[in-house]
Amino acid sequence: MNIINTLLSATDSVTLRQKTEAFLTALFTGNLDPAEVFSPDYQQYTDGNLLDFPGFVQHLSHIRLHTRSVTFRVVQACCNDTLLADRHIVTVVYPGGNQAEIEVYMFATLREGKICRIDEVTRLINGEMSDRALAHATH
Repeated sequence: MNIINTLLSATDSVTLRQKTEAFLTALFTGNLDPAEVFSPDYQQYTDGNLLDFPGFVQHLSHIRLHTRSVTFRVVQACCNDTLLADRHIVTVVYPGGNQAEIEVYMFATLREGKICRIDEVTRLINGEMSDRALAHATH
């Protein structure tokens, strides 16, 4: 069963939030191959910035390289055959120990068991204004 089908099979909101947190964590820690979850024609629009599939893979690498840890707390989530939507809080710890918290509203379009598009907006909760750019940084 692929990740998207796992999310679709969640029978309650608590389980869906937990599975979404696990999915995001695995993706950003390098324990999940993006090609398993995202279509080759994937596009992501974050705060008006576009990333295609190669750009998104570069974004994941950038996050792993420039942070000590990234954790996700999914506050709300819903999922059906064509849409995964959530509101999550990302806590980033940098190598020097400073932290940032970013709230993310994510709407993922699903097609054939994969994510083909994400539209998201972010809001910096704690941290420096430059931390907000981390949501779409590639270099």
